[in-house]
Order: sequence, then C-alpha cells, then structure tokens
Amino acid sequence: MKYSTTTISITPTFKIKQAGFIQQTEEISRVHDDLNARIVSFQQSDLTVYLISCDNLGFPITVQTEIKQRCETALNKKCEVILSCTHTHFGADPKNENYQNFCIDKITEACVNLVYTDGDLEYSYLYESYDEVGLSRISNHKANVLLQILSIFDNKKRVINFITYNCHPTIMNGDTPFFSAEYPGYIIKELTTSNPNEFFTFMQGADGDISTRFTRKSQDYDGVIHLGNLLINKIHNSLCNEYTLLPFTSFCFSSICVPLTHSLAPLDLSVMPSNLSPRELETIEVGIKVRNHLLENLDTLDKEVIVSCLKIGNIHFIFEPNELFSFYINAIDLENSILVCYSNGYSPYVTGFDDNFITYEKFTDTLSLESKYNLYNTVHALSKS
Repeated sequence: MKYSTTTISITPTFKIKQAGFIQQTEEISRVHDDLNARIVSFQQSDLTVYLISCDNLGFPITVQTEIKQRCETALNKKCEVILSCTHTHFGADPKNENYQNFCIDKITEACVNLVYTDGDLEYSYLYESYDEVGLSRISNHKANVLLQILSIFDNKKRVINFITYNCHPTIMNGDTPFFSAEYPGYIIKELTTSNPNEFFTFMQGADGDISTRFTRKSQDYDGVIHLGNLLINKIHNSLCNEYTLLPFTSFCFSSICVPLTHSLAPLDLSVMPSNLSPRELETIEVGIKVRNHLLENLDTLDKEVIVSCLKIGNIHFIFEPNELFSFYINAIDLENSILVCYSNGYSPYVTGFDDNFITYEKFTDTLSLESKYNLYNTVHALSKS
C-alpha cells in the first residue's frame, strides 16, 4: 500500500467575504491564522483516493468534481476525491467563483505532485464520548458528542492521524474581523508541533446540534485556545492508551445517490419553551427569515445528495454533505464506522425523526420524513458494506 500526505495554504490572496454568519457581508483581507487544505492519499494498483480536509464552511460538490476530473486527466488513472470541510465560520466564502478556482488550482496541483511511500501499513482505532468542548447547543436536548481517532502506522510507527470530532467551530463571534481556521486549525497546528513525525488531519462529524454555546468562556481567539487545549489534552491522552494494530493492505470505495423530497410545513411556535438562552432566541429570529427565503426559492433546494464510504481495513469512513444532527450517529456501528459531514458538497441541517423543539436548525431543515429515513438507512447500509 502506498500513501502520501501534504498540507497547503488556501488562505485567500485577495479580499473576500467570510462565510458562516449572516452579518459577514464585508470583504476582508486580515488573516489571524492560515486556512489550510490537508491531503491524505492512498494508492493501490487500480485506484488512487484523496481525502482532503479544508478549513472552510463547505464547498459545493462542483469543486470536488472538478478536482477529481483534473486529477484523472493529469494522472491518466482512476481517482476518487472526497473534499471535506471543517466547517469553520471564519474561512473564505465557498460560493465565490474566484475563490473556488483558486482552491481547485492549488489542491489539484498538490494532489498530482504527491510523492508516495510504499509502506507496511496497519491501523488502530478508538472512540469515546467527550463533551467538555462540544455540547448540545439546544436547551432541553441531549446530543451525542464523540471523539474518534483513526491512526495509520508504517512499520509500527504512527504516521497519520484522522481526528474526527463533532462540534461547530463557532467559539468566536460572528463579528470576528479576520480569517481563522478556528479550533480545528488550532488543534492540528499544536498536535503537529508536538508530534513532528506524524501527520494530523481533522474531519467534522455530525455536529448539527452541537457547539460551544454552553462551554466557551469567551468568544475570541483566547476562547479558541482554551477549548482547543482541552481537546488536545484529550487526544494526547487517547493516543497514549493501549491499542491493537490491524492490517491495512487495501481499501475500497463506494457511493450511493440519495434522492430527496422536501416538506415545508409551518412550524408550531407554541411549543417553544420559555427557558431558551438569549442566543437561541436570536438565532430563531434569523431562522424565521431563512425559512421565508427558502419558501420563496423552492427551486434551490437539493434534489439529491451523494453519500460515500471509504473502507480502510475494517473501518468505514462514511462521507455525507449535510449538517446532520448527532442522532444520525445511531445509524453506524461505532466499533467500525466514522460519520463525516460537510463532504461531497455542502447541504443544510437535518434534524432527527421526532425532534419537536423550535430552534434555528428546524427552520432550515426542509427534508421530508421519508428522505430522513432514506439518509439514515443509506448511512447504515454503507457502514455494514
């Protein structure tokens, strides 16, 4: 099995808006910390796969498709590309065509010029609940907050670490005047500094109902450092635990297209509890505006999504584009599966089957119950493939 890794900067070199909060309307150029694309590639005789994690809110699937097509043309071989995003709300606007082309050019160039190592690969995998950083962002609602680490070893030495955690990177407030990779970028930088012979990348999990709303001490970069350090310490401790190495001699890739239908029934505001936080009430007001916009633009709603699975040994990486609530983690077997969102494009919130609370997320979730069942069952089927 051959493998390769690299990190490139996708920090914009021109003025552009941020993306993530409704008030981010002005173009900026100030950079606090680099926005990066981290690339892990595995190569076997018939296929090369690229797992790309970008410090961005979420690119449309057309960006992923273009990178795949360019790689296949340049290399004259079959490639599969998964473009995932950390969902930082302080990256550059992913809808901006100039920025899309900027990233496509840089990422494609990095992919086709990778230098591979032929290794004797094995892997270890661990998971555990961890809610000291992320916690349910919705009052009276419990979420499933999960840290998962897949480590790749070459000749018994750890060389690659996939860190998956499901928590919105929204520690800082929406008026933050600079670009930042937020906590995912911070933890990757610090972990790489303390483990220079290992490659770290971050995958965002099913975080639709999870943020730092009730755990952060401040909404600035000091708050990022505080919570980032908690997560770093947890990861370090987890990596020091005993582990079992299993062989990684091949991988397989599959995708399923899931058709979507929508239901925009009126929401009953009478069920809204009286003990919501000020931030929840504020976002509900925004949600009402977003819902009205969706009702006026029904033709823009997604008609389908692509859900993919990369099987590494016995571990199933499931890639899905939506902001899934952590309820959908129930669709996978945690002993052998990792659910990653903001991949294969970017699509809106999807709440659970029976969630009857009133939140911002409910206003932006338009999927019919049938489509939610189909998504859940597709994720479940891929985790068993």
